[in-house]
Amino acid sequence: LPYRVRWQDLKDLFRKAGTVLRADVSLGPDNRSRGYGTVLLATAEDAGRAVDMFNGYSWQTRILEVRLDRLLPEYDPAQLQLSSSSSQNVGSSSGASTSTGSTSHPSMTPVSSIHGSMSSRNLFVGNLPFHCQWQDLKDLFRQAGTILRADVALGPDNRSRGFGTVVFATDYDAERAMKMFNGYEYHGRVLKVHFDR
Repeated sequence: LPYRVRWQDLKDLFRKAGTVLRADVSLGPDNRSRGYGTVLLATAEDAGRAVDMFNGYSWQTRILEVRLDRLLPEYDPAQLQLSSSSSQNVGSSSGASTSTGSTSHPSMTPVSSIHGSMSSRNLFVGNLPFHCQWQDLKDLFRQAGTILRADVALGPDNRSRGFGTVVFATDYDAERAMKMFNGYEYHGRVLKVHFDR
């Protein structure tokens, strides 16, 4: 981020992509910007649109790097956090106050779940090898786009049941993954991939 940018500037920019719930710019002990921040958007669609619009975007002579960040466990799992850097220790602030570099996240009003609109981003993956874990599934499908979540169904004995689900950030990524991996041979098994109902 340009070093003169503050949270309000970041919020104003990302508002073009959708509803911004929160924007933060990380500050050092000297109260100066560290050159990165986070934006929390209301829906996965808004987050995907923000990545498409602003990754590689030139802003005040700087080229932004925007990617989907990990989900914060204390928030609704349907919410996404976007990060404009690769830092793992971004402070958070509320309202007009500024970030201090701490990792605390003050409470905020929860957003209603967007799972109802996610069916076109949810993929069912069948005929998985039984040794396949959620991380293997995520690593494989990551080639198609940004993954929000990957799960492998386990039985009562904690062993794989041979199927799982993958949730993508955008409809486009899910569609591409289905085309890439339906009928794909993975460790000697032909995968069956379709939209989850």
